[in-house]
Amino acid sequence: MTNHDHERAVDLIMQRGTEDVVAADLRWLESHLEDCADCAQFASDFDNAGRLLRATAITATPTLVAATQARVRARAMYLAEQRSRMVLIAISFCLGAMSSAVSAFLWWRFGSWVAERFGWSAAIVQPGIMLALLLPALVIAGLMLAFPHPVLEERFITAWARERGGDNQ
Repeated sequence: MTNHDHERAVDLIMQRGTEDVVAADLRWLESHLEDCADCAQFASDFDNAGRLLRATAITATPTLVAATQARVRARAMYLAEQRSRMVLIAISFCLGAMSSAVSAFLWWRFGSWVAERFGWSAAIVQPGIMLALLLPALVIAGLMLAFPHPVLEERFITAWARERGGDNQ
């Protein structure tokens, strides 16, 4: 027998009872367990460990349950806050894009007027005005990307979840 056969047998033993195993694989496993004492012992030990774990009652203390519920509530509130923040960011982005398109057109026209009025080259004035208008937005976007932080801190959300959990009970 090859090492591959033993690995396959161990995989099938662990899958048996928890996942659907093809009938042909089960027949192969049974024939392998008849021939291989090591794999048969592993299967027996694995089945005994599973029975022992199912027979043992595991209970959590009320403190652990309350702490877990508070953490789950805090995480749910944090995710809800993140979702609402993303909606507001999307709306702000759309409004900003529309107002930028309109103002860009107006400033472009203003740049051509300035170039015409003072006799300067429009190829320099118009892009220069656009760059001056976009520079603050680019700096702010860079700072927001460099220093992201959640609106509500985790400590605050956890305390809020505990407080709301006490109100609901």
